[in-house]
Amino acid sequence: MKRRKDYGIGRTKSRPGTGKQAAALALCVSLWMAGGSVAGAMTVTVENTDTAAENNPPGLKQAPVTNLVLGINEATGCILNITGGNGTTTPKDFAASVNGVAVLSGNTVNMTGGTVSNLHGAYTQAHAANYNTVNMEGGRASGGVYGGYGTSAEGNTVNIKDGEVTGSVYGGVTYNGNAENNTVNIKGGTVTGSICGAWANASSGTNVDAKNNTVNLYVAPTNNNVNVTGGEAAPGGTAESNTINIFTSMTLGSVNVGYAIQTGTSSGNTLNIAAKDVSVSSVGDLQNMNFYLPSDIASGEPMLTVRNAGTDLSGVKIGVAVQKGANLKKGDQVTLVNGAQIDATTLTTAPTLESLALEKSYSLRIENGIATVEEVNTTANESAKSLVETRAATTTFVNAGADMLASQGFQQAANAVAVEAAEQAKNGADGGTGSGGFTPFAAFGGSSMRAESGSYVDTRGFGLNIGFARELANRQGKLLFGPIVEYGGGSYDSHLDNGTRGDGGAHYYGLGVMARQVDHDGFYYEGSLRGGRVTSDYKGDLDRAGRVDYDSASNYFAAHLGVGKAFDIGNNNTLDGYFKYFFSHQAGDTTTIHITDMDDETGDFDAVDSHRIRLGARLTHKINEKNKLYGGLAYQYEFGGEARAHFNGVGAPSPSVKGSSGMLELGWQVKPGENSPVTLDLGATGWVGKQRGASLQFGATWNF
Repeated sequence: MKRRKDYGIGRTKSRPGTGKQAAALALCVSLWMAGGSVAGAMTVTVENTDTAAENNPPGLKQAPVTNLVLGINEATGCILNITGGNGTTTPKDFAASVNGVAVLSGNTVNMTGGTVSNLHGAYTQAHAANYNTVNMEGGRASGGVYGGYGTSAEGNTVNIKDGEVTGSVYGGVTYNGNAENNTVNIKGGTVTGSICGAWANASSGTNVDAKNNTVNLYVAPTNNNVNVTGGEAAPGGTAESNTINIFTSMTLGSVNVGYAIQTGTSSGNTLNIAAKDVSVSSVGDLQNMNFYLPSDIASGEPMLTVRNAGTDLSGVKIGVAVQKGANLKKGDQVTLVNGAQIDATTLTTAPTLESLALEKSYSLRIENGIATVEEVNTTANESAKSLVETRAATTTFVNAGADMLASQGFQQAANAVAVEAAEQAKNGADGGTGSGGFTPFAAFGGSSMRAESGSYVDTRGFGLNIGFARELANRQGKLLFGPIVEYGGGSYDSHLDNGTRGDGGAHYYGLGVMARQVDHDGFYYEGSLRGGRVTSDYKGDLDRAGRVDYDSASNYFAAHLGVGKAFDIGNNNTLDGYFKYFFSHQAGDTTTIHITDMDDETGDFDAVDSHRIRLGARLTHKINEKNKLYGGLAYQYEFGGEARAHFNGVGAPSPSVKGSSGMLELGWQVKPGENSPVTLDLGATGWVGKQRGASLQFGATWNF
């Protein structure tokens, strides 16, 4: 493929306020067969439509511009930008007649000014025109606007946001092939002619289908008599699964969702109305009609009015839902269809999500086109609990850091000062406690845990402590202390009983201090204080809300206190009995919740406090001077750990990790070599109960 080319055509400088003289025309849609070579995607800019022929790109043989041909064989990925025009000449088509080209695909036309005749994303009389786009944000098309015009048309799109179209708008038009998956979006501007998702014309054939085409009317066309068609099939063809969506009040002419000519068939076509005060002259060729009662609907107001009397919609399947913010009460009545007959039915709509934490459900009775509210129920949205589970996950990570410090951290700090004292004694120093400086140590752990929270949260994480320990002698015994740096986190996924699942990650980092006093009789008491920052994110799919995500960050601080006593029970065995209290506080946070199918909401997450007590014992057996084995059992109870949140001021269900857990630990301490400056500790811990799972810890001390 040749490299993309950029041609400047008739460039003229405009004076301030004379935008019509600063016109731009760039086209990449259709191609001319020549010599068998293939031209790549091009971008062309024309800044004045009455430019001289010598300024035109290859293939443009005369001025004024009528057809602009770019490339040689396949027109793919070309771009045309139309930004203005003085009206002296009018390009008729922005895609030339093409002979022998297999497909015109992926081309784009952008129009913001100027005057043209027909505006095509792609145009060919003999081949397919697929996946082309027309974006109109200004200017005037005196003819029609076509996303793709060819023997078949698939996946073409027309977006009209501003400007004027005096003809008709088609997502796709075909001669004798199928028209499928084309879309027309009307978001502004003026359309005088008809609007059609796709038209299977089939001038030279029959049994041509129009399927899965869509018309979205976000604003009202200026012409109140515009006829709208979702998809039109040729004689004998099928008009199937076409859709028209009406998002605001408007007046239209005829509305035909899936129109099949003569012996053709119409099936699975749907009209969705999401606004009140919609008026049409007639409505037909549909099998489904859904009404989405808007937030500003009031009792007695109509949704759809059919002006032509005698329209019969019996047999059409009717669906009703209520949009967020509606304030209907028992006994209120809404006219779904005025001027047409629909089947009577009693139904309960799907719950309406007022916010992430609140939903309403309406029981409606439909008779003579009128929906009467029989019951309104307001309930908490259980799925919103999934978003709060993130706080349970971050609390689990922060608490895991405390557990590692209280076990491996203190153990490695004690090992570090012992190694340092032994090394000093070996080198002739007195080796007494306090004679050295601070000695480095490290503890690292990984875990896979489940926290039962009324649902459950699975975490897979790691933690790291790096510190410097020193030991000082005193009258009672010796004091071990030092600063630490901690970092940890991992990933999590949360699961609710209704099947809602969320996932994300969390990380924490902070600083702390630790201290332990060991008396001569083996009694000891210890404590630590840590503080830092914890960050997290969440992603999940919630019923009726779609994809939800947010990021959060808050400060944390944590502390622990413990008492215990080590007993020498003989045969190189030491039994350590202990009682410990752990506290962590994770500050609250206010963040923005992004929701795919709703407006953003404000999430207010309350602070989470965790209070745990642990009662346990550890037995250590000294094998020799290099090796020790240990094992232990403990009982833990969590008094707090409840996470609360409000979304747009409405409280969400709260997960809690309150409850009992049991712990079993096993480990091995080893000094690899006789003269090695390193001491290693490898431990494993298993949990059952409210907190369940397993973790591995690795500790190391070294001296220099």
